[in-house]
Amino acid sequence: MKGSGKGRAFAMAVTLCIVASSASGLFGENLSNLLPAPVKAKGQITIGINGIYPPMEFKNPGSDKLIGFDVDLATALGQALGVKVVYDDQKFDQLINSIITGRVDFVISGMSDTAKRRATLDFVDYFLSGTVCYTTKAMASTYTSLESLSGKTLAVSASTDYYTTMQQWSKDNLESKGKAAIKMLGVDSEATARLQMVQGRAQASAISPEVLGWLAKQEPGQFIGFGPILNPDPYGMAFKKDNAQLRDAVFAAFKQLIADGTYQKLLAKWELSRSAVPQALINGEKK
Repeated sequence: MKGSGKGRAFAMAVTLCIVASSASGLFGENLSNLLPAPVKAKGQITIGINGIYPPMEFKNPGSDKLIGFDVDLATALGQALGVKVVYDDQKFDQLINSIITGRVDFVISGMSDTAKRRATLDFVDYFLSGTVCYTTKAMASTYTSLESLSGKTLAVSASTDYYTTMQQWSKDNLESKGKAAIKMLGVDSEATARLQMVQGRAQASAISPEVLGWLAKQEPGQFIGFGPILNPDPYGMAFKKDNAQLRDAVFAAFKQLIADGTYQKLLAKWELSRSAVPQALINGEKK
C-alpha cells in the first residue's frame, strides 16, 4: 500500500497457530537458533498488519480471518522458524509506531521500503510494487493520462505513498509548468477512495498495480487504469533498527522460501508472480 505511512480505532489480535514440524534450513541449519532468545523462548512472533488491502491482506465479508499473500508468506516464515505467528490487526498509520514501541515484532503489510522510512526502520524486501492511477468505467474516456488530471480531484488513502507520489508528480509535471495542480483528497482507505469516485466527488484514485489487478477480477470492467507505473519500489517487512537479530533470522527464512520454491508458489496462488523480487534484499541491498 502499498503504501507509506498506511489513531487506532481498534486492534484485533488474531492468532494463527502454525504446526512447525521442522525449522531446519536447506542445509540442515535450525533456523530457530537464529532468533533472539526472548522470541525463541516465547515461541511466538507478533506481526503488525492492516487487514484491508486485498490481495495482500484482507478479510472476506462476514469473516474475521485474515487472508492474502502477506498472510500466507508470514505463515510460511513462522513455519520455517518454528514459531507461532500472532497478528495485531491495526490501522496502517499506527504500524510504524507499533514497531518502535515494541508492540509488534515486525510488520508485513504492503509497506513500501523507502529511504525516508529507512531512517528509523530496516526492511527485508519481498515484493515489487508502485503507484498507478485509475478511474471508473464511466470516466475512462475522459481521463486517459496523468496530465488529464490537472485541476481534477484525486481521492487517495492519505497515509500511503500513493498520496505523496501523486502530490509530487503534480508539483513536478503540472504546477512547475503553470498548470492547475491535482486536487488531492485524502481519505482513510482505498475502498473509500473508490466510493468518492463512484459518487462523483473525485475523478480518479491511485493504488498499487496488484490491487488494481485484484479489482479487475472482483469487479470486471468497472475500474480502468491509466498512465505509467510511478515510483516502482519494493514492499518490505519492517523491523526496528536495534532488532537486527530478528531481521536477519526472518531474512534467512525468506531466503529459504525462495530457494525451496515456496515463495514462488504463494505468488502464483494469488496471481502475483510478476511482483517477485529476483533475490532477497535488506534495505535494497544484497546481503
